[in-house]
Amino acid sequence: MNLDVVYSRPAKTAAQLAEQALDRHRFLAKKVLLTGEPEILTTANGRNCFLNAVGLLIRVCANITIHIPAACEGLRDACRMFSERIAFGRGVEYRDYVDDVGSFDAILSVGATVNPGLPWTTINSNGWLARVSSGTGGLPADVTMENPVGALAAASLGVGEVFKRLIRLRPERGDFLDGLTFSLRTYRARETDCRPELPSSLDVDLLLIGAGAIGNGVVRLLSQLPCRGRLDIVDPQTYGEENLGTCIQIGGYDVGASKARTLAAHLRRPLLEVQAFEMTFEEYARDARANQAVVLNGLDNISARHQVQRTLWPDVVVDGAIGDFMCQVSRHPWPDDVACLICLFREQAGAQAEMIQMQATGLPLERLLRPDGLVSTSDVENAPDEKRDFLRARLGRPICSVIQEGIALKISADQQQKAFEPSVPFTACFSACMIVAEMITHLMKWPSVLAPRFQFDFLMGPAHGQELPQGRRPSCICSRQKNIERARVARTEKAGNVSEIGNAVKSPAP
Repeated sequence: MNLDVVYSRPAKTAAQLAEQALDRHRFLAKKVLLTGEPEILTTANGRNCFLNAVGLLIRVCANITIHIPAACEGLRDACRMFSERIAFGRGVEYRDYVDDVGSFDAILSVGATVNPGLPWTTINSNGWLARVSSGTGGLPADVTMENPVGALAAASLGVGEVFKRLIRLRPERGDFLDGLTFSLRTYRARETDCRPELPSSLDVDLLLIGAGAIGNGVVRLLSQLPCRGRLDIVDPQTYGEENLGTCIQIGGYDVGASKARTLAAHLRRPLLEVQAFEMTFEEYARDARANQAVVLNGLDNISARHQVQRTLWPDVVVDGAIGDFMCQVSRHPWPDDVACLICLFREQAGAQAEMIQMQATGLPLERLLRPDGLVSTSDVENAPDEKRDFLRARLGRPICSVIQEGIALKISADQQQKAFEPSVPFTACFSACMIVAEMITHLMKWPSVLAPRFQFDFLMGPAHGQELPQGRRPSCICSRQKNIERARVARTEKAGNVSEIGNAVKSPAP
């Protein structure tokens, strides 16, 4: 296994911080200790926080030591089983005693107390509250209201703090979080109300589109919730080594496996019908296999979001989005006056074909306009340095054929580069927490504060996040409400013909 590829996405994310992260090029070699307090670890929330932390730390650190107190034997067994399944590279080291605490570059503890004299971060959760402290402020010890969403959010925040230590992030870019409590219900800090309790069962009719880093977080939470009903998972891809650095559920044995089928396997239970579809969303929608009311997006491009919106128009779409350290959730209910995915995510103007050809070949525009001409020595001499060898090897050949080869090589290079996209697992999992929180809010008919989105910089912390309201754009397709309503009815009555939606929406409103 190529560990350079495995860690490529977190490594590139750190590298893009440049001088803001003093150890951005050497953080993978550092040492992390994961431990906890028995009083917290013996609770459901403490256990979930700890296991989530294991799943996330492995993605950003190659030297992890785990210490689980003797009173937590059940957790130790579960942790070993989980870490063995998802580990790659050298895995993790388990210790019964740790007498060299000061030798670690970062320490993550699931508990309530802090240790300011060490590179220490403490996390815990209670209900919808996620807590973290890397400073002098301890955390409340009440963790009795079980909620896996809060637990994964707390682990994500804690591993984010560990990452800051490992890369030696400058405080002006993102200081450590000190005694932070954040609510996944209100998207505000310093909340004390951990309610409402989760229901004893959740009746779901879901479509999850995308089984990458965000989709992994969503499935991890769904596997811990009392869901019953049906769920379709759509993703045409297989996992590559680069996905190990960002996806919390997978391990080395999953490389090369179908993304959709891998995640579906984590959710099979008697009362939940889960189907995996190894195909594009376009292919899935064409067959109209289902007509779900709730759609969860774990997508990484704008055009796919637009396609989901204009094809389905479900009761609600909940969308997760991440950047280098940007973390976002947006909620798009129908028929409320809230921006749809097409309103919110705007396509940038595409590059002209001539510009792409110039980049791919190194030939100027006036030469590209003569496709029957032959590549000459002057073409080589006038080309950018990085394209001269390419053109030199094709002297005397028709420009039209050189364009085709150049474009093919550019596409191949672009696809190869995708393995090195910047991304970190804790940002994706926190986005997944917000997606599932909004899903539950919709199913339970609780009020939501999103209209449509909440966004924050992970290095600054969610307390600095913003609610960003936005209504429909008058020029957007979603303003054609009557046509969309007819299309929704047509889809419900005849799910086998989704093309009716596109036709109905495109036609002029009466």
